[in-house]
Amino acid sequence: MIIAVTSVSARADPPRPLQRLRLTDARLRRILDEGRDQSPLFRSLVDRLEASDVVVYVQCARLRTHLDGELLFLTAAGGVRYVLVRIAWDVPPPRKIAILGHELQHALEIAGSPDIVSAQTMAAAYKRFGFTRNRSGEQLDFDTTAAIATGLTVWRELSARDDGE
Repeated sequence: MIIAVTSVSARADPPRPLQRLRLTDARLRRILDEGRDQSPLFRSLVDRLEASDVVVYVQCARLRTHLDGELLFLTAAGGVRYVLVRIAWDVPPPRKIAILGHELQHALEIAGSPDIVSAQTMAAAYKRFGFTRNRSGEQLDFDTTAAIATGLTVWRELSARDDGE
């Protein structure tokens, strides 16, 4: 005889899937909602990210001079990769949305590269498919034309809505 004891009702809803985009500040909810509402490309980025194995923590922060956003690799565990996106805290909301779009494109680049499992393998991958943006001290910054184009497209979509309303 087998007896199973559980604290979950047999009629309980199935567990929610792992949320891939995690905001570290409640004020970022408005940025995310406006981006999804006003930019088809931004909405697509979020939807594609939700179907990936990358979890993105997003926070506003004071960044290095001439830097509006950055993505840092945190860790990989249990088949999930974790990154942190930091956005300049002192830019207007539409700019934050465009910056977040740019950084989410980078997260999707990581999602599309299963070999990226650490900061070192991320740097090696970006040396292959990206380019060096600048070097500040020991830090080497990378970018991609896809992320630049994504940020610009999100910005244009936001601007078109502002012009049309």
